[in-house]
Amino acid sequence: MSVPYLTARRYIEADRQTTLDTVRRELNAVVNALPTQIQPTEREAFLDAILHDLEVEPEAAWHSWPEDVHLLALTAIKFLGRNPVGSETLLSAQHISILIYHSCLPVPGPLAQTPASPSPCSTTAREALKVLANLLVLSAAGRTKFFRNGGADAVSKALAQPKRDEKDEAAHVERIFLLGRLGFLVCLERPDAAKGMVEADVIDALVQHLMTLPVVPAHYMALSELLKLTNALLSVYPYKSVDKSGQNPWDEQFDIILYPLLHLFYEIPAVELSPPLTHVINALLSVPFLPRLLPTWTCVPDTTIEPLSSPTSTVRTLLHKLGNLASPSSPRMQLAPPRSRSPALGDSNSASSSPRASLSGGRPFGSGSSQHKTAFPARLLKVLDTFFSTYLPYPKKPDDKWPQGLVPDEVLPPVLLLLTRAAVGCDTMRVWMKGTLLPPTLDRTPEAGPIEKRKGLLGNILRLMGCGGHTLSKVSAGEFMWAVCNGDASDLSAEIGYGNAAGVLLEKGFSGPPPAKITELWDESSLRPISMSGQPVSHPPDASSPITIQPATPIEPRHPITGLQDRDDRQDMNEMSDEEKEREAERLFALFDRMERNPVISMKSGEGQAKGIQDIMRDKLEKGELEAWQGKDDEAERRKQEEQEQIDETEALREIQQYKQRTGRS
Repeated sequence: MSVPYLTARRYIEADRQTTLDTVRRELNAVVNALPTQIQPTEREAFLDAILHDLEVEPEAAWHSWPEDVHLLALTAIKFLGRNPVGSETLLSAQHISILIYHSCLPVPGPLAQTPASPSPCSTTAREALKVLANLLVLSAAGRTKFFRNGGADAVSKALAQPKRDEKDEAAHVERIFLLGRLGFLVCLERPDAAKGMVEADVIDALVQHLMTLPVVPAHYMALSELLKLTNALLSVYPYKSVDKSGQNPWDEQFDIILYPLLHLFYEIPAVELSPPLTHVINALLSVPFLPRLLPTWTCVPDTTIEPLSSPTSTVRTLLHKLGNLASPSSPRMQLAPPRSRSPALGDSNSASSSPRASLSGGRPFGSGSSQHKTAFPARLLKVLDTFFSTYLPYPKKPDDKWPQGLVPDEVLPPVLLLLTRAAVGCDTMRVWMKGTLLPPTLDRTPEAGPIEKRKGLLGNILRLMGCGGHTLSKVSAGEFMWAVCNGDASDLSAEIGYGNAAGVLLEKGFSGPPPAKITELWDESSLRPISMSGQPVSHPPDASSPITIQPATPIEPRHPITGLQDRDDRQDMNEMSDEEKEREAERLFALFDRMERNPVISMKSGEGQAKGIQDIMRDKLEKGELEAWQGKDDEAERRKQEEQEQIDETEALREIQQYKQRTGRS
């Protein structure tokens, strides 16, 4: 049975101001129609007719409609616009202006809202925002038209509007979600839009929402869209300058966004790599570790900030209560809690007299608090470890099959790159990460097995460095370990072995193993440096240079390939006890037993009958042939030593004779 096509004729011919039943019936037919029931030409006719009824002019039909018909008309436009074929009419400047008006976005001119306009959180306004969001998702031209119609500035102003006394909190959160999505889409790959939104104080608005929106699962979608907008702004904004490395473009006006991002980073209870945590990590990747931002990077933000519900409250009021960042000279840089600053950055009275003091008394933090300074990498490593334990449980390898739909190269590189930036940008974090992953107490005995095959986070990272199927994750893991070892090729090889570090070093231009690194350790009892061999060094310590001991500095000799202890397990027979000799003999006989089972290497006796190696060795042992061999070896070694002593003695006598001749004493 064929499904009849739906036409726009009956809707167009109806008196849409008086025959509301007909209007409802036709609009419901559009909403409930299958995608194949409406031809492209009919879709365009429907859109033109409905948008004509929604025009801003006072004589437009929608002014006489009840709210349910008004909402139904916008819903019909949303369903019709889901198919880009036949809905191109939505891209006209006039139709986009109509949708902006019904979405209650704050725009100047004839589309400006009046006191009689519905609430921005009304169902009709949110439905119009959904229509615009779908349009911007499906059409790049729609994003351009929306920007040219003032959409970017309107979204910035809408985000900055103070929250009204809304009874429906869910409606307010949904509007924030839609505004965040519109802002993200309009500034995507459009630097001029990003610049306009920043100039319209969208950063201040984002700070307000990120700090005041409760971090609960019901708000995760809204937070994700706000974070995507933040990341898009930081990524496409036309920066005028870059940092000294030339890699991280940045502008001082973005400094204030770091604190809210860290607030969410610590406040999100889950440590799984899923939104909104992944969006926080992606946004933090765009923030450099500048010296003036380090006090904020190393603080744990307060999480007890109350929402701003008063219409007179502004984002600036919130910012003035958050505390000071590193440099007190810049009012926009004053953000981190006063107790998170180093005493050298301001006097003791500045914190107490700050107008932000009411909201700056968060978790204790001071310049000497190493716990807070390392909280950021600690949480990142926990996130990474949770991911491995969930999706790559030991002994599963990175090249094994992953759960369906999970692509490691999409989720792992951001975390690893952020850890890398933390190690490069903050030496305190780097030293802590090295001491955590490569502690001095790490079991490096050969009995414990290769480091890259062990259970735990370090083993997972090293296995990721050696995988062949996930290039981005492999490179990111290598860069992270390179940064943890402070970019020192010798240190990296000593810590994880050249076998694990070879790929990274090849990328860095090392065609072979790096030279060995000799590190001096200071003996606290004698204040004398001790070399890698364990012998004291003759020169005294230099008082002008600080004494620093790396957490994982190798003390015992390590194998250059594996990074394990490089010890000689071969012992002289004379040093072995009788029990050790017996165990060694049993091990050899067990080996001989396995060998004689192999017909390829089986031996025959003089009578032509097959005879096992074990029997042959037993016969030789009983006849004393093995002891005779040992005696021959000892005799050869003794003769060699006597010959060397004779040569040394002859050489010494010749040198004495030459000395006497030179001095005239002969």
